[in-house]
Amino acid sequence: MSRGFFITGTDTGVGKTVVTAGLLAGLRARGIEAVAMKPVQSGGVMVDRRLVSEDARFYLSLSGISLDPGDINCYCFPAPVSPHLAARRNGEEIEPDVIKETFARLAGRYPMVLVEGAGGLCAPLREDGFTVAGLARELGLPLIVVARAGLGTINHTVLTVNWARHLGLTVRGIIVNGCSVAGPDELEQDNVRMIARMTGAPVLGVLPRIPGLSVEENRPMNLLATMNAAVDWDSIT
Repeated sequence: MSRGFFITGTDTGVGKTVVTAGLLAGLRARGIEAVAMKPVQSGGVMVDRRLVSEDARFYLSLSGISLDPGDINCYCFPAPVSPHLAARRNGEEIEPDVIKETFARLAGRYPMVLVEGAGGLCAPLREDGFTVAGLARELGLPLIVVARAGLGTINHTVLTVNWARHLGLTVRGIIVNGCSVAGPDELEQDNVRMIARMTGAPVLGVLPRIPGLSVEENRPMNLLATMNAAVDWDSIT
């Protein structure tokens, strides 16, 4: 039976793609045949005159998996807006069954599947209000929540974890991303401490900013080494 995690965030731009790619590469380095998928990409990039998911491309580049980005990305839209609006602008509608079929295909081949959501849990995928949280629930995966390190993250993270639990989702843990390069400062350390205390969820890792890293430019820098040093792998594997 396949295992996996749904990687969500407290907001857009918190580093879900970086964490997903780092987890994928770290799991594979530990001998676990893992794969990642990005069901919906808003704001794809043109590669060889073709619109592709930059997030899917980043996973594959770091992990060395020989798949096409389209194999792990169901919907890719040019506009960097909420998925439901990006789909509407493109004259499409996101179908959960299409995503579940792709997940099932990957899960039949790989024992661990990481699924990266779009935005936060309440981001709508469809005009009828079907959200990222609804997708996570239909896939039956526990959550790893990616949170910012700085001011405001306590509120955003506690709300995200509590809402997930209200919906019946399991929160495996939290990864705090983007701390000071030299190590968490006093504010960041206190944020991590209070997030753990107020949510009761384990903090699985605290990641520093990585100078030069860019998902858009497909430049992972030393992401794998950083993840190896920062993540509680025993709690994930």
